[in-house]
Order: sequence, then structure tokens, then C-alpha cells
Amino acid sequence: MDYYLVGKEDPLLAVYVVEGVYRAVFKEKYGDLEIPFSNEMTKIQDKETVVALDKYMMPYEEGKPKVYMAGPLFNEGDRYTNKTNSDALRSLGYTTFLPQEVVINNDSSELVKASCFYMDLKAIGLCDFIVANCNGIEIDSGTAAEIGLGYGWGKRTVLYKSDVRNYYNETFKVNNFVGGLVGNKVCTTLDEVIEEMKNM
Repeated sequence: MDYYLVGKEDPLLAVYVVEGVYRAVFKEKYGDLEIPFSNEMTKIQDKETVVALDKYMMPYEEGKPKVYMAGPLFNEGDRYTNKTNSDALRSLGYTTFLPQEVVINNDSSELVKASCFYMDLKAIGLCDFIVANCNGIEIDSGTAAEIGLGYGWGKRTVLYKSDVRNYYNETFKVNNFVGGLVGNKVCTTLDEVIEEMKNM
């Protein structure tokens, strides 16, 4: 798919063309806005940006149960666990959205950073399940936000924590409020996660 920047005034106003009509990419920000063609439009050709926009446009494969993989992604161990769990669910017929598959850094453009925010938001809105990696002494702040948003939107959410360190006690294993959002059920293995999803 081809994408275009409308102009310099708004660095986030990217558009795509469908049936000859230019529409804003980020519907969460702009709505289903139809944009008139302008000679100031420039085609986006930067690979990093195109990959991010493509992922926003289609966060999941069609025709499969959708799983949003929430979790920290800031070190090798976190990313390995997230990918291992995602790959296992994909092998069972689920389609997963794994945020770490689109990486941002200090050099990423404002548009790429916005793409990551809006794609995460869109993917949570579309998902059938959230599987949240809660490893660590305390839950990652972004993961806690994803769990809270999922609760507010009525998403079926499963917490995963294989880390034997418990922040509070053996019963709760996670922050009391976050645990309360999922009935204080915390799975310690991926097999438990899969079984919990089947029973939802």
C-alpha cells in the first residue's frame, strides 16, 4: 500500500488511497477523514515508516482468534519470552499482535512513534484476548496500562508470570489492583495460559 504525507503543518497526517479517495491513516486521531488531493502531498518511501504504517493498517491476520501480547520489551529476556509465547500461540492457530515487531528508537520519526502508539491502541481494540507478560518484581507500566485498557473495553485478559519473585504474596503475585482486574488469576506457564483462554 502507498502512503503520503499531506503537508508539513501536521507531521502525523499520513494518508492512503482506497478506491481513488485519500483517507487519513490514523482514524483514532482524525476519524474517517477524506482528504482532498494536494500537490503538497509527498509519497512516504522510508522503509521503517512504511513497515510501521502497514502494521497499523493490518495488525492481525484475518480469520483467526486475535491475541494482543502485552508485556515489557526493553531487554533481551523480555523480548525472548514475548516472542516464544507469541510463536507458540501462532502455532496453535491464533494470530498475535506483538508490539516489539515494530521497533522505535531515539532516531525514529514522530510519524513512526505515533504509528506505534496508534497500532497498539487499535490492536487492543480489535483483539479477542490479551495475554500479559507480568514477569519482574513489579509490572511494567505500559503492560499495566494495556491491562487496564483491556478491562475497560471488556477484553478477556490472562496474566502470565513465570517469575518466582512475588511482589506481594503467593496468592496475588502482582499488584493488588491489577490482579483484581482479572479476578486475581495469574498463570505461571504458557500451558496454563492456553487452558485459561479455552475456558473463557
